[in-house]
Amino acid sequence: MKKIIMVLAILSLLFLLGACSALTSGEGSKVFVKTDYGTIAKDDLYKEVISSERGKELIQKLVYMQILKGKYEVSDKEVNQRLDEIKEQAGDKDGFKMFLQKQGFKNENELKDYIIQSIYFFKATTDGVKVSDKEIKDYYEQNKDQYTEVRTSHILVDKESTAKEIEKELKKGTGFAELAKKQSTDKVTAAEGGDLGYISGGSKEMDPTFLAAAMKLKKDEMSEPVKTMFGYHIIKVTDRKETPLSKVKDQIRETLLGKEAKPVQEILNKLNKEIEIKDDAFKDVFKDVEPQQPKLP
Repeated sequence: MKKIIMVLAILSLLFLLGACSALTSGEGSKVFVKTDYGTIAKDDLYKEVISSERGKELIQKLVYMQILKGKYEVSDKEVNQRLDEIKEQAGDKDGFKMFLQKQGFKNENELKDYIIQSIYFFKATTDGVKVSDKEIKDYYEQNKDQYTEVRTSHILVDKESTAKEIEKELKKGTGFAELAKKQSTDKVTAAEGGDLGYISGGSKEMDPTFLAAAMKLKKDEMSEPVKTMFGYHIIKVTDRKETPLSKVKDQIRETLLGKEAKPVQEILNKLNKEIEIKDDAFKDVFKDVEPQQPKLP
């Protein structure tokens, strides 16, 4: 880690403070590291960095971020909010640690640095895009299931005829939990009276047919037999929670902005026009730059 910090510091001095030309003169040959087996001069390090892909990426990052920071503002609140969202999605500490490993981040600070970069680029790609309150409200109404959670119970059986018989019993007044315990083939939930807990309308894990049927139900309402790959379900919703528009307004705004965002490549091409190369060694660093694939969900 110390080596990375050192290289970044050197690159900052080389490029941002305009010291590149000094490295090609006599002054640039000053010893940077001395060992019993030889020495490494500053210009040796300079040549190594400028000739490597990683070195070019670091230079690109330093320059692009310097320009973007001059054009836009990113607050600690914005960064921490995004970080908190990721942590919430990951679950507990172990889940967050697994997320970091899976996405290739060494630690939380590295993730935070990436979040900062992504927010700056988001602001650059959406600069000039306008989203009205009406558009936000319309999106919310059209996608309300995404902002709704329902607590469901179900009774699962193999045959439709069995499901219809259970439906008749329920209409006669027999308790849902009682029938779930006796007849549901889902033994895990049967022990809890068929309770599945809360499921979100935006869930990617639930069977889509089951989810669609559950989201249509009002509190304390039961479905007709619903066929899925697992069998036939009778679903009951015991509670509904709808997140109000006021709490997701900013999130929806970002979603709508993102739909109208300019391609990252277009932004990079525009930024490249603002860069004046002072050293021939850097002439190819910003040529045909391709955007990095985003890591975050």
